[in-house]
Amino acid sequence: QVFCSMMAALGSVNFGWNIGVINIPGDVISNCVTGERHYYGPFPSCIPTESTIWGVAVGCFALGALVGTVAGNPISDKFGRKFVLTWGPLFALVGGLLLATTTTLAQLIIGRLFVGFAAGFCNGALSVYVGEITTPKARDVLGGTLQLATNVGILLANVLSLGLSKPPLWRVLFSFTGIFGIATTLLFPICVESPKWLVSRGRVEEARAALLKLRKDADIEQELQEMVDDDAKEKARATEVPKVNVMDLILGRTPDNLRHQFVVVCMLMFFQQLSGINAVIFYSTQIFNRTTKDDPANIPTLAQILSCVISIVAAIFTFVGMLLGARFGRRTLMLLSHGTMALFSMLMAVGSIKGIDGLVITMVFLYNVFFNFGVGPLPWAAASEMTPAYAMSAMAAVGGAVNYAFTFAIGVFFPPMQEGLGDYTFFFFMGFNIAAFIFCFFFLPETKGLKVEDVV
Repeated sequence: QVFCSMMAALGSVNFGWNIGVINIPGDVISNCVTGERHYYGPFPSCIPTESTIWGVAVGCFALGALVGTVAGNPISDKFGRKFVLTWGPLFALVGGLLLATTTTLAQLIIGRLFVGFAAGFCNGALSVYVGEITTPKARDVLGGTLQLATNVGILLANVLSLGLSKPPLWRVLFSFTGIFGIATTLLFPICVESPKWLVSRGRVEEARAALLKLRKDADIEQELQEMVDDDAKEKARATEVPKVNVMDLILGRTPDNLRHQFVVVCMLMFFQQLSGINAVIFYSTQIFNRTTKDDPANIPTLAQILSCVISIVAAIFTFVGMLLGARFGRRTLMLLSHGTMALFSMLMAVGSIKGIDGLVITMVFLYNVFFNFGVGPLPWAAASEMTPAYAMSAMAAVGGAVNYAFTFAIGVFFPPMQEGLGDYTFFFFMGFNIAAFIFCFFFLPETKGLKVEDVV
């Protein structure tokens, strides 16, 4: 179970890689901080870009992920989770080639769209795959695989960026996403297909073989029979209650009243992005640089090293968050996470205004740590824990769309917002974290240990 979950997560490692890889070399590429623009053969050393337009290049990755999520859902249902997780990463190879050979901002944006599409295409299948191959006990821990893999990708990107940010080495850095894509396509076929998907296609013997690998030395006959029975019930119910699409969900055309679930899933994804975490992930080097006042041409700068260290801390505490998820309720962790992030946002802003460098740096680290206790992993699990099977795919698609849309918005608008608000920027995110705390307190149900039917 652990092996297959981690192999499936390679696509999400690539997702994290492409979130983080733009952070440290951003000034080198867009502001030409290492010197005037010159050429290595046909390739320029940098691509001078105004901050708002650079924000589009950073954030458009999320638009690609949004399209990939929508496209991947029906393909995963028709051809299997393994098909999507094996072949989807090849889109990252196309994106990697475009990014490594980029000569214009337009080519950079198209490359970012491709790697975003690959990430979104795989992420939806990952969540479903891990949920379908694991036992309930293992699911409490492995359910955070997506967030852990994403933070490992960010960590790898930041570590390698310290040595590969200068021209023309940032092109080598961008090419790694294609290498990850090829590696995933070559390695994932050794994993099993989801036994639940196999049962749904009438391939019961193949499902038995998959379960025997996933439940080594265990008697799997009862679990397999339960899968067959559940599938029969689902198909019988499907004749009475057909699966709903996104428009049915939005317009309330569902057998059960799912308005509350719809609002909760959308708002959790909205608040995840407006908590400010991607402002820190995309632009932590620039945030730290306002405090450290480094010369960005002297790579690696202290700000870049701190960005690397923060990604190490995030990866470690994502694993801690996975263990906490197995012990504490979802609602408790969300309240803890948003409440502390509101406090740290305020202290970050105060430290910037008063010029207390140590306070700013400490708060950025704590902000990242407590994000991974709740706000990071739990919104992704919300749709599957409170939505009936007939609406789950549609609910997950809506939640993913909201998340990626606001990831794009933060990528685009944070640079000009930071220029306009200066040291007061994180008061903006403090307000949204307070609003999220209030929302979770009044509207978020506790789902840990409950069946979906009971939550509904």
